[in-house]
Order: sequence, then C-alpha cells, then structure tokens
Amino acid sequence: MKQEDFGNNLDMKTNTNGQFCQNTLLDTIKSKIFVDDSKTKNGNIENNLQLQKNIVVVCFGTPLISGDAFAPLVAEALKASGAPVFVYGTQKYSVNGKNMEVWLDFIREVHKDCMILAIDASLGEKVGTVVVRKDGVCPAAIKGRKRRYGDVGVLGVVAKNQGDALMQLMSASYDFVEKMALDTANVIISALANAL
Repeated sequence: MKQEDFGNNLDMKTNTNGQFCQNTLLDTIKSKIFVDDSKTKNGNIENNLQLQKNIVVVCFGTPLISGDAFAPLVAEALKASGAPVFVYGTQKYSVNGKNMEVWLDFIREVHKDCMILAIDASLGEKVGTVVVRKDGVCPAAIKGRKRRYGDVGVLGVVAKNQGDALMQLMSASYDFVEKMALDTANVIISALANAL
C-alpha cells in the first residue's frame, strides 16, 4: 500500500542476491525473538541465544490486484516451504481491507506474545526494492489509515508513488510482483533458518 514515511527503515535490498536485506531481516528477527543469555565462564563469554517468542507472519493484500498480490504470494511461498512459522494472508484466505480487523483480532487472541512479521506491498520511488522496518507496516494506508501493525515490517515497493494509489497497484506487472515476492520469501526463509 502507500507507505510514504520510510524514515524508520533498517535497510533496503540493494543487490541482486538479497544479502543486505537478509542480514538486516535476520538481525531484526533475532533482536525481537531472542533473549541473550550469554554467560561468562572461565573468563570467556559463551553466547547463548534463547528463543523467547514464536513467529507469526501476517501478509496483507489481495490476489485480485496485481500489485497488492505481493504479500499473499510471499505467504504462499512461505507455506509451501514448510517454514516453522504461522502464516496468515494467503491467496485463498487473504487479509485485506475488508476483513482485516477480524483477522487481526483473531491473531491477537490466538498468538499472544508472539513476534509479528508483517508484510505488505508499497508504492515508492525505488520500485523493486524491499524495505525492512523495525516498527511494522500500515496495512490500510491506501484508505488513509496510518495505524502500524507488527513488530517487524517488510515492504515490497511494487510501483511508483504517483497519482491514484489503487491505479498504480492495478497497473503493476504481475510477473514482476510474483518474482519479487518469491525472492522476498526466499530471503525470509533463509533468515528464519539462520535465526531458529
């Protein structure tokens, strides 16, 4: 969706293999779900990261609009990979503007104290970049709502931010968005494998 304020970014995907984004996402996930239980033993520090939270991935969007299909496509790839996380917002059961509040209430109730990784499409100048935020996403920004959701946000910039946001999302190339979503899912899967 339209996410104009990228001021809280951790980093952007700047190379073709996604390494920058993966390292940033990994560091962010670690800081949110692990507690450092390092101990000094015989003068040496032993690193001991303990898992303190389960991870829930919430993908906002609808497969009915090519640009907005970004997050549901990420959800499909995550589910297909067997990643050890709960995933909401697939193509069949999308989390979108019409049903978002019901889904979010359900997720808050069922997954208390979990780390929420929120994923959404975005409009911006650098089309094709993936932005990792440490304060979630604004999933209904296209409707003017500015309430953030999630502990970590992943935004895929699928089209330029010019004119009507809905038209920009509708005119995004589905093939481009699909490839970007698969690349993003692979980075997330890799980051999770390294974190867990």
